[in-house]
Amino acid sequence: MVKAKMIRRLLLLTIVLLLFLTSGCGYKDIDKRFFVVSIGVDKSKEENKYDVTLKLAVPSNESKSGSDEAKIITESAQSISEAVRLMKSKVDKEFDFSHAKVIVFGEELAKGEDLEHIFDWFERRRDIKDIAWAAIGSPTALEVLEAKPVGERIPSNSLFLTFSSAGTETPYIHTVYLFDFTRKQVERGVSPILPIIKTEENELAINTISIFSNMKVALVLEKEQTKFLNMLMVHVSKFDIRVDNEDNSPYFIFSTDNVKANYDLIVNEKSPSKISYKIKVNGVVEEAFDDLEDTKIKEYEKLLEKQLESKILDLLMQLQKEKVDPIGFGLKYRAMNKGKESEKIETWNNIYSNLEFDINVTAEMDHVGVIHDEEELPE
Repeated sequence: MVKAKMIRRLLLLTIVLLLFLTSGCGYKDIDKRFFVVSIGVDKSKEENKYDVTLKLAVPSNESKSGSDEAKIITESAQSISEAVRLMKSKVDKEFDFSHAKVIVFGEELAKGEDLEHIFDWFERRRDIKDIAWAAIGSPTALEVLEAKPVGERIPSNSLFLTFSSAGTETPYIHTVYLFDFTRKQVERGVSPILPIIKTEENELAINTISIFSNMKVALVLEKEQTKFLNMLMVHVSKFDIRVDNEDNSPYFIFSTDNVKANYDLIVNEKSPSKISYKIKVNGVVEEAFDDLEDTKIKEYEKLLEKQLESKILDLLMQLQKEKVDPIGFGLKYRAMNKGKESEKIETWNNIYSNLEFDINVTAEMDHVGVIHDEEELPE
């Protein structure tokens, strides 16, 4: 019994000594690390090379009001891995990619090259989160990372707030996660998209979308088209819709409180197949360029419905013309039909090129925002 107790004590003592003697070489203190908060990749002026940019947050134990301690490093190389290794030779601290939340690709790179092998590096890195946001930087990713918007106290924090919806809320911004983009690049029946970040006098603007085909930019939507695409894809309730007069001058601005958009895919063998969209919007008039009357609400609703149907139809027909499908009609077709996937995709491509669209918008206008006096006359 005594001998067994002695053996247990010796084993326990040995384990404790091993714990103390084990080296913690895999861990580096916070003051020996640079935190990478955003990454940029541009096409280099040198042939077959990339300009890779890292925006580093410098750790500090002092809180300075309004300070933005950041370091930007750029390196040209034939691969992202090589560029990162070369950048490590320029600093005295280890790179920590666990806080990298935004990945920006230069506009020229996205339009001219296949991004598949570039995304492969981000997918393979274990320390880069798949929930990082991806976007295109215009004119370059470097200029986007160098921008310092007024009021930004933490490096790249303005982008974090924008993409997370913790700050601004707007129908023009469509956030795309790294894992979602890489999934759609191999998924058949849907086209990947990325938001475009533009630099404007040290400020950042995000109000357009690029749509990809074969991992290259195939179409860039305008601001209004971006808004309507988000209406069809994202469950966002706040939109503003401009209604024009017959001479195309603005009549009033309709602000939505709620938007519902659903569609049915109707496949016909003898006649052209059809996408039937049902969209319901309700809200109020936010701005008027002419006198509006409560008694003509039904008239205003019909005008709104007609113009919104026309704008959405134009958008869907342009997507069809460019052979891109960001909404994922092809995915629904694949889910509705049996057979080999390759055969279904081939059939769907033929159907999509001749697809017809039926847009049905229902508008409910609560009021026109006119204040009346006791005699029921507008003030």
